[in-house]
Amino acid sequence: MVAPLQRSSQNTLVRPLSSEEPRPQPKPTPGFTPRPDTFEPSQAQATPSPRPGPSPTAPRPPAPLTPVSMDPTNPTPAMVVRPSENFNDRPNGVQSIDSIVLHHTADPSDSSSLETLTGKPESFMGWLKDKYKKLTGSGDVSSHYVIGKDGTIYQLVADEKRAWHAGEGSLPGKPGDVNDRSIGIEIVNEGDGKDGYTEAQYKALEQLVPYLSKRYNIPSENLVGHKEVSERKHDPSPNFDFDRIRRANDSWR
Repeated sequence: MVAPLQRSSQNTLVRPLSSEEPRPQPKPTPGFTPRPDTFEPSQAQATPSPRPGPSPTAPRPPAPLTPVSMDPTNPTPAMVVRPSENFNDRPNGVQSIDSIVLHHTADPSDSSSLETLTGKPESFMGWLKDKYKKLTGSGDVSSHYVIGKDGTIYQLVADEKRAWHAGEGSLPGKPGDVNDRSIGIEIVNEGDGKDGYTEAQYKALEQLVPYLSKRYNIPSENLVGHKEVSERKHDPSPNFDFDRIRRANDSWR
């Protein structure tokens, strides 16, 4: 009796429970899947660059102090304008121009020479030199043009204005202040006879001097050095090839 009862109980109680199939789990509802944690930094999305605006306008260089030549056979040479504060009016205007006076600056530096001749110190040493001149009453100086070591032609004073370059000098046999009637050209050079004048400076002078002579109809004999209008001066120094400039000046006549 035990065995049938045992089989019956297994059939009716145990077996059905142990043989029951597992119930299916409900499927997750589709939705946002979170990004797994990571230690790697996320890549930042590239920010679109702003649309480029118009390029900044470069400042215009100063206009020539003297109107450019309208003579196609005698164009104005290329030059850099560096206005000087040291000038005044000529007694008779541009009609009085009849001579050109060449000088050396007694300074081997373009920048220092320009500071002195423009009256606009840009360095501490230039400021000291300017103060010294004012304290000693040595006076301000200027010229119409400066020829830099690299041949750059700087224009400091308009041709029609009176620059202060030749002191109380006068042309040989022609009394009167030479500053009233001349154009002054300073050549950057120490003036000791050892500092050489560069080939670029000679070439610049071979352009500028004939141009001025032709524009203002300056006689050949009125192309002079500072030492020829003032006994106290010795510029340009002896190592300056003045004959080369005279030949260039006469070539257009």
